[in-house]
Amino acid sequence: MRSTTTLAALCAVTALALTACGADDDKGDADKSGQSVSASSKATPSTKAPGSELEKLTGPQIANKAMKAMKSATSLTTALDGTVDGGPMKYHMSSANNGECVGNMSFGTEGKVELVKTGDLIYMKFDRAFWKSQGGADGAAAADSIGERWTKSKASGSDFKDFASACDSDTMLSGFEAGPNLARKGKTTTVDGKPAITLTETDGDETYTTYVATEGKPYILKMVIKGGKEPGTVTFSGFGEPVDAKAPTGDIVDLDALD
Repeated sequence: MRSTTTLAALCAVTALALTACGADDDKGDADKSGQSVSASSKATPSTKAPGSELEKLTGPQIANKAMKAMKSATSLTTALDGTVDGGPMKYHMSSANNGECVGNMSFGTEGKVELVKTGDLIYMKFDRAFWKSQGGADGAAAADSIGERWTKSKASGSDFKDFASACDSDTMLSGFEAGPNLARKGKTTTVDGKPAITLTETDGDETYTTYVATEGKPYILKMVIKGGKEPGTVTFSGFGEPVDAKAPTGDIVDLDALD
């Protein structure tokens, strides 16, 4: 079923683009020319320092600060609009590190999915286009028998564990690891009214432009991937905000009872 591989691909795209900008404190940060900057010469302003302090750092140092800030987030909202696994995909998910989440994803003409995970259960509502595009004859039958009703299942079940993994913000942020990089510091700008500084890095025919907040914690606010096979835009917001994951009510199909 393409749904699970698509979500895995989404995580891979997010992780790839973000780790492309990562830096490793223990190994020193590379400046724009690729030369190492020793640990003793690094600028170490507070993550809550004014934007001007962050802007004094090198591109790799800013990237490293951003990685640490992202890893510290207890919750966040992630939105993607791009190409994943060879097809169009839109994804919007609010997730917390306690595994709660609420969101939706769509795959162009192949349908859309709404998702809520709370406790040990995952609730999903697939539209008819999704059922038919994913399951062949079985999918067409599911479209007729289940339709667009909410379904529920154990989140640990093999069919839905990949979807459930997107509900844990720690899992979503697992790709934000430090690593050697040559992130190039660019101009300052704003993202949804928030001051930010740009970092750019190129990998083959792909270019990653990352927008890092210069006020408050240096969270990554936006990432634009151009070129390659999976271009798109990813935005991050709602850092540390409560995730209002409430189980749906009404006529719900228990998928575990159908096995």
